[in-house]
Amino acid sequence: MVETLCTNACTEYNADLSTLNSTKPVAYIVGGKDMEDGIEPGQCVCVRVAFPSLLPNVTRSIYKPVDGWPLDSLMVDLVMEESSDELYHNARVTVSVSMWPIQVYSNKMEDNGLRIYEGTAQLFDPGIYKVDARIEYRDVQWNAEPGQLTMSYEELIIDTTDDNINLRDKIIVRRNTRHPTYLAHHQRLPLCTSGDARGRWIPRQNLPQHWIEQQYVFPAEDTRVWLPYNCRLRRISHAEFAYHMSTAYPSVHWYGDSNSRRTLRPFIMGGQWCHEPSTHSRLDCLCNDAPRDLFPDDWYQNMPVPHLYRVHGLGVNSSEVYADLRKISSLPTDLQPVALPVIWSSNNSGPAYVPPGFESRTDYFDLYYLFTRGTLDMYGSYWRRDITAERIRELPQASVVIFQMITWDVAFGSFAHFRREVHELVQRLAKVYSDTEIIYRSGPYWCCRGADDAERKYSRMRFLAFDAYARRIFQQHLRARVWDVSEPMAQKAPEEKRRADNMPCRSAHSRAEQIHIDNQILMNMLLNNVV
Repeated sequence: MVETLCTNACTEYNADLSTLNSTKPVAYIVGGKDMEDGIEPGQCVCVRVAFPSLLPNVTRSIYKPVDGWPLDSLMVDLVMEESSDELYHNARVTVSVSMWPIQVYSNKMEDNGLRIYEGTAQLFDPGIYKVDARIEYRDVQWNAEPGQLTMSYEELIIDTTDDNINLRDKIIVRRNTRHPTYLAHHQRLPLCTSGDARGRWIPRQNLPQHWIEQQYVFPAEDTRVWLPYNCRLRRISHAEFAYHMSTAYPSVHWYGDSNSRRTLRPFIMGGQWCHEPSTHSRLDCLCNDAPRDLFPDDWYQNMPVPHLYRVHGLGVNSSEVYADLRKISSLPTDLQPVALPVIWSSNNSGPAYVPPGFESRTDYFDLYYLFTRGTLDMYGSYWRRDITAERIRELPQASVVIFQMITWDVAFGSFAHFRREVHELVQRLAKVYSDTEIIYRSGPYWCCRGADDAERKYSRMRFLAFDAYARRIFQQHLRARVWDVSEPMAQKAPEEKRRADNMPCRSAHSRAEQIHIDNQILMNMLLNNVV
């Protein structure tokens, strides 16, 4: 079980099996009469889900559990249905709830034909929240591994309006305008210096009118803005980022898979990638990422070839992409960026926005990038060969190292192999990059669909399990900071999460509009400590 601030919120409430229907799934909020008038912002609530056990089945028995992770994959959210506060009108604030089996009742539950899971959540924003609960997979079928049949995704919505009057499906969070997380006070919060702050999505039209656009990151395609609860993100242009990186972090070493390649595109192009709202439905902006349009031919033919980019605020100069790292120039070779600034919509504040005074600057930082496939040895790429002290000595010394993995491991690897490799990978990084700041970028958020390709073993729970393990090992042994790109997506409203059903690609690539937001989180965590 993953520890949270609310881990003990369920312990005072026993699971009364006599009130539950052993033939019908139900989800409900646990609590006494003291909760009828609502809770204060910041209080924790306990959610439980009960559903009938399945009869033993030989087909299901081939799927093996992951230590510490539940047998069943449940997706549970608390969703704000309404709020009397105008700042939260139609906000649909969503708080995801991680569900775990109640161990103390496990024998009684099985005897009663039930499985009961519980989870906790901390609620801040005023309004009425309702439980949204769905069963994704049963009996470890979420953990199909290489060589095993990938089960089709058939989501079961759990009823939250049970006839039992003792079960509560809604909770009220009272309005407290003095609470520091109240939306009107958001700009009083300190700047975010971590990359894994919890938060929620608020419609842009709900934001206080005196806020200026530079005080919050770009809205997503649904016009909602990601706002952390306990800190604030400012909008940082690529030109400003390069200016400050040139002195704070002049050399970045970056390892990652095809998702990281998409992450790099805005930096390499000065924000001018899928930055216009009219491009959001384009295939490459949705998920396709064939690299021919951006990377040299030799890179495409041989992906493990390392590259170094001179990243300017307005884009990478075409003559400053170094495939042969022995020919790195000590000075910029061009004064003119490869990309010229353009106006983004009518407010000049999108991803490609260039603030006044930055149009002719030549600040840059070096970015060394090597394509890896997580811990796997595939298609000529393998971290054991590619990350060595000998290779690193040929490069400018790293100011910070960013490591991104998970996607390929979940798709094509076993958890046992992943666990072994992560430990050895971390030992290698500690040796090669001693005394260098490490940033671990989380895996992407996967939701609400099966993989179109049966060989790719994607499921939401597999992504969570692989990511949680790697994150813990990186933090314990490397003191790595976490850049969490899955948290914002996990807090999307249920209907927004399920837009993924229509993704036309087999990959787990993120949408471009979300990548621009993810990159703002990275920019803030790097610069807010030094600027």
